[in-house]
Amino acid sequence: MNRRILTAILAALLFTGQAAFGAPSKSPDNSAVGFGLSDWHVSTGELDIQNYQTGDFTAPQPITLTRPGSSIHADRAVGNFVRKQATLTGSVVLHDDNGVLTKLSGTGSSNKPATLTCDTLQIDGVSKTYTATGNVHFNQGGSQVSADRAVINGATHELHLYGNVQLQQ
Repeated sequence: MNRRILTAILAALLFTGQAAFGAPSKSPDNSAVGFGLSDWHVSTGELDIQNYQTGDFTAPQPITLTRPGSSIHADRAVGNFVRKQATLTGSVVLHDDNGVLTKLSGTGSSNKPATLTCDTLQIDGVSKTYTATGNVHFNQGGSQVSADRAVINGATHELHLYGNVQLQQ
């Protein structure tokens, strides 16, 4: 098996902690490694493991995570599949078509499409939290919010905003 595909499969365990994934595949133009993982599909042009035993990996090219109704795009990522953690950097965009991945804390469920953009998104697969920093902007329905930091609780789907929070409706 190709090293790039094997490392992509191993690093993917970061996102669900499960080994239930579909067969690895290449994009039609052979530029990206892709695979199914539970309800996420991860795709990147290159994914390298620096140390298999410790779980450190790098995705130096654009990376995309998708599942029905939501996606995350970033310019690159580093992480550790053993600890189930990753840091996505560079033009990070988290988009939720159905409005169920995130809801603005204290406002109830919106079910309108939502988009979170930031410079850096840290993912902790164990606690199921997503921490956004740097040029954080959140849009849902008629609301637009900017803040220094945002934390999404993946279990409750609440979005908490911190530092210089500005809301426009």
